[in-house]
Amino acid sequence: MNDALDQALRDLDPAVTPSGLEVGADPRARALLARVVATDPAKAPAPATSGPRLLTPGRLTAVGAGVAAGIAAALLLPGVFGGGSAMAAWTATPHAVSGDRATDAQQTCLDSARDTAKNTTGREFGFRPVVTEGRGPWTLVYVNDGSDHLAEITCLLRDGDLVGSQGSTPGPGARPLPPVPAGSARAVLGAVMSTSEQSVRIVTGRVGAGVAGLELSTEAKGSVTATVTGGYFTAWWPDAPTTEERENASPRGGVRSVTVILQDGSRQGVSLEELTGRTSAQLNTSAGGGSARD
Repeated sequence: MNDALDQALRDLDPAVTPSGLEVGADPRARALLARVVATDPAKAPAPATSGPRLLTPGRLTAVGAGVAAGIAAALLLPGVFGGGSAMAAWTATPHAVSGDRATDAQQTCLDSARDTAKNTTGREFGFRPVVTEGRGPWTLVYVNDGSDHLAEITCLLRDGDLVGSQGSTPGPGARPLPPVPAGSARAVLGAVMSTSEQSVRIVTGRVGAGVAGLELSTEAKGSVTATVTGGYFTAWWPDAPTTEERENASPRGGVRSVTVILQDGSRQGVSLEELTGRTSAQLNTSAGGGSARD
């Protein structure tokens, strides 16, 4: 099993992940994640193959409102999406995850997040799970440190095994995040993990007082319902494989519009400018950057 994983990580060729592989526990996979996190997205070379990648356009490292985002991280092996039949089980509306399944998924994500952050930044963050949701056979766990600078990581698990993670920590000189106005939301667009088979887009963010739900109109899957709890939200959806060039040309991260659902049941739109803290010009300007790879 380790020989197969080692070969996949060295060559980054499309392959089927071994059924018994526990990605979150394998030392070689964790070493790959550490190397990816330690790579400055602005300096990382473009990949020479169509193997698994985390796309990190400039929009991920230049967040609005003066917040300097840290380096992005991802762990994603070929074949993790399970092909068309498995991804067909994804649902636009999430389902609740509870009991041992939720506890185990949260602990797996916390262990990975803490180890990765410690090994790559030398710092310890008070990560705690804030959102846990299910879509088909997948569980997504969103952890952050609850600070006004917000170090955060999301983990995607399938049948209890960690198959992908991405996130960021505050960079040098980062300023505190501004509060979210009542009835609104704030988020960074553009997080995408891609292999030659498929990609996954993830959006995490904060919601203001009075917000009970949130829906995203996406280019790939239409309306996607987010999970909103404790002042935070998250949503993810599958998309076609993508490249740095295509992502850099689309600063909107595959999102057309956002609607918040208030506690009184009313609905109102949140512009992408308000959501991201970016101007229309910035949202319509191609980004620059590269990808992190082994």
